[in-house]
Amino acid sequence: MIRMYNYVQIKQWNYATRLFSAKISSNLKAPVQADLIGPPDPVSNLRPIIFAKSEDESLLEKKFREAREDTQIWNQNFWTEHNSTFIEERKQFQETLKAQGKTSITADDMSVFYKEFLDKNWQMHLNYNIAWYKRNVKLLFLEIRVRISKLKFR
Repeated sequence: MIRMYNYVQIKQWNYATRLFSAKISSNLKAPVQADLIGPPDPVSNLRPIIFAKSEDESLLEKKFREAREDTQIWNQNFWTEHNSTFIEERKQFQETLKAQGKTSITADDMSVFYKEFLDKNWQMHLNYNIAWYKRNVKLLFLEIRVRISKLKFR
């Protein structure tokens, strides 16, 4: 079950404990009964998640939750770094255009930058996508194992 909280509630959790840290803010009752989803990070544009943890969590469930958390952290780190680089390079490109005497920058001007940026980073994006699919397949199999183990104990 995913439960959405408003911005004020998430802000109380100190921006979801500063994006994916292992600590849970003291005003949360541990264990969390539902995944908590925060507002988007201003750089990565990803929403931080504090994953639910049941009181009687099995070793397999813990492994699954930790794999999900690890994937979230990995994803957060990738997009923070990627978007920071993008923003910096875009700013430099715009400054170069202004230095060349452009008074206004059009979408056509920026399309040159976007194409160059994508061409320069295509291998990084390919590697990210491959790693992303591998992580999701691993999560899928872990979740299947968790669900099967729960069926056995019913």
